[in-house]
Amino acid sequence: MSIRKLIIEDVRCFAGRQEFNIRPLTFLVGENSTGKSTVLGCFQTLHSFTGAGIYGADLDFNVEPYQMGTFKDIVRRSTPQKRNFRLGFEFRSRKKKGEVEYLSKLTEKRKSPEPIVQEQKIVFPGNEIVFVGEKQTLESSHEYQMLDSKLEILDLSEESEQKRFRVRTLSPFYDTGAFRNLDFARSLLQQGQDKLSPAERKFQTCLEKLLEFRDAWFDPEYSYSFAPIRSKPQRTCNPLKENISPEGDDIPIVLSNMFRTDKNAWNELKERLIKFGRSSGLFTDIHVKGFGKSVGDPFQLQIKVRGPRANMMDVGYGVNQLLPILVRLFTVPRRMTTLMTFLMQQPEVHLHPKCQAELSSLLVSLVERQGHNFVIETHSDYMVDRARIEIMKKRISPEDVSLIYLEPTGNHVKVHNITFDEHANLLSAPVSYREFFLKESDKLLGFNEG
Repeated sequence: MSIRKLIIEDVRCFAGRQEFNIRPLTFLVGENSTGKSTVLGCFQTLHSFTGAGIYGADLDFNVEPYQMGTFKDIVRRSTPQKRNFRLGFEFRSRKKKGEVEYLSKLTEKRKSPEPIVQEQKIVFPGNEIVFVGEKQTLESSHEYQMLDSKLEILDLSEESEQKRFRVRTLSPFYDTGAFRNLDFARSLLQQGQDKLSPAERKFQTCLEKLLEFRDAWFDPEYSYSFAPIRSKPQRTCNPLKENISPEGDDIPIVLSNMFRTDKNAWNELKERLIKFGRSSGLFTDIHVKGFGKSVGDPFQLQIKVRGPRANMMDVGYGVNQLLPILVRLFTVPRRMTTLMTFLMQQPEVHLHPKCQAELSSLLVSLVERQGHNFVIETHSDYMVDRARIEIMKKRISPEDVSLIYLEPTGNHVKVHNITFDEHANLLSAPVSYREFFLKESDKLLGFNEG
């Protein structure tokens, strides 16, 4: 994963700039209402908007399963009231050329409650570019028109070896992620190559360096978010269109269509499902029972735990809650040609501790064998502890696991980035991280009657 940090500033419970260390396996832990879902929602929105995802998208804070609301719902409430907030990523080059930081400043749109991008800043070794979306007061006497007003250099300053450019960007930069338009900016400069001013040539050199960095760290990824509560089981399913949803409503149809039209794919998926089901104690077999030979005929999902197969409705609710996750994870290699970043909200819902731990081991194997990435909001100590065991067994590097503890402090939340050594010991963990559990243990032993 090229994304190494998520940056959130003045969003909801996060006061000032807060940094979140993102690794291939990242756990978000903390009490209720400490901003875990907010972190995932910000990650998803920014991942799509910047073009870090395989497809760039418009800025949208209300894509399922995240409904973050309007600008006033997102920005931190304070006195005086905040007029903007910031979101960003730090990328690290695969070729160890350094880090690139992207930071977007968002404000409220006139006559609309939605956040809009006011400026986008990209900082990389020796250079800084700020793309400005709206007309602002010039910060120096330098003003250069570039290529029919498509780009306009508002300010150029040089301090030592650090070059800073402030650029007004009209279409198509204004409402799209800056990274997705770097090639477009290059083509504009090349078209007017013989008419460039000295400032424009310096900007062109800076842009070429940035493109070199981008090519060194850019790993196209798809991202997918799981909702905290998956779809309810149905006794009999009627085939409908496969509309992919965070709740996994489409999963029964995916299984039915695969069972009826692609036996090889079905047998491969079934084998992987049963392998996990047995190791976790969740189930020992899965079957699709069709009522008719047509793909459009009704069907049932049947699960075997210990005795004969039973309808999905008649087995533990944990099976239905985990099945959408397992199917989505196991079918990625057949449907995608690139890496995936999965954002998971409480995948442990309705699962026995043994199954929670086995799920963590499964995620470790997907990180190591297939290169997928996971950012997990969880209340499960069993998932975190199993990841630590996997570190001890050297099945995953400690540098590939991040534990982010969100601690409520007054009217804001403090972010603690906890890391691990090769023995899975916690590094930089605050005392408050285990305080509740230690107090409960003391009470159980009769040491503390409070």
